[in-house]
Amino acid sequence: MKKLFAFPGQGSQYPGMGKDWFDNFQAAKLAFEEASDHTGLNLKKLCFEGSDADLAKTEITQPAILTMTVAVFRSLEIDKSGVFAGHSLGEYSALVCAGALGLGEAAKIVHKRGQLMQEAVPAGKGKMAAVIFKPGTEGEVLTDRLCEIASEKSGAFVSVANYNTPEQIVISGETAAVDCAMELAQGEEFSARRVLPLNVSAPFHCALMKPAAEGLADDLKSALWLNSAHSYIANVDAGLHSLCERHELVAERLIKQIDHSVRWSQSMKLALNEGVEKLVEVGPGAVLSGMAKRLKSGDRSFQCVKFDKVEDFKNDRDKI
Repeated sequence: MKKLFAFPGQGSQYPGMGKDWFDNFQAAKLAFEEASDHTGLNLKKLCFEGSDADLAKTEITQPAILTMTVAVFRSLEIDKSGVFAGHSLGEYSALVCAGALGLGEAAKIVHKRGQLMQEAVPAGKGKMAAVIFKPGTEGEVLTDRLCEIASEKSGAFVSVANYNTPEQIVISGETAAVDCAMELAQGEEFSARRVLPLNVSAPFHCALMKPAAEGLADDLKSALWLNSAHSYIANVDAGLHSLCERHELVAERLIKQIDHSVRWSQSMKLALNEGVEKLVEVGPGAVLSGMAKRLKSGDRSFQCVKFDKVEDFKNDRDKI
């Protein structure tokens, strides 16, 4: 059965994440040590003892989730052949777990990525919100139109940040434009079921993040990329790409990813059309598994397994 390994992004973190893996698997211990050495952060202490507030700091969140995720993946005693994909930050986890980038180098890059993304927009100037439509709605098309109208009416900027599922879209941009879009979304033309402002520190995955993309470009282009026999699905184009050559293109996609939409829904439909039957979520939480259960392509759908806690591995390893 063809597998997709899926890795979560920012927002999935929680205090204590990864401790049970660290306590039970040498591979997890080594992962935390490697990432801490390269970032200068005590990631074991931050993940195991840090508060919600500590882990919510973007420059901490990103290396913490990456490290915990890779620690779990390296501890799994399962067949690891398959396609790899990650949601936003999770794309770095996917590339490390696929063998295309070292954990230490990736941790150092995402630590800087978090700093640059936080600094790109002054506090209060940007905002994000989730727009949730009724089942069966073509939310992707509606939200593109919603952002166009809100930008025109407000004289500010808003665009789609995440195409999570056809019914769940995240928008991002200048505060005035996002507020306008939230109001319009609940009107008769768009009839969104729910509109939720997100508790985030900056408006990610939109044109306001361009300074962060430019600031990280040299780091990504000069990274030590490795040949891998695996393939991955990139956020920015929802395309399936080989990791055995043209590493400069992998770097370019990651640069572009910072200030462009995450095309997760389209990526998952591609996986289904490529014959993937099982989605294996690795890392904190179960957000991607939850979304995958609502995604279909024709009559194709995913069987989902998640590995967050050691208990998950004990209970579900035979499902792989």
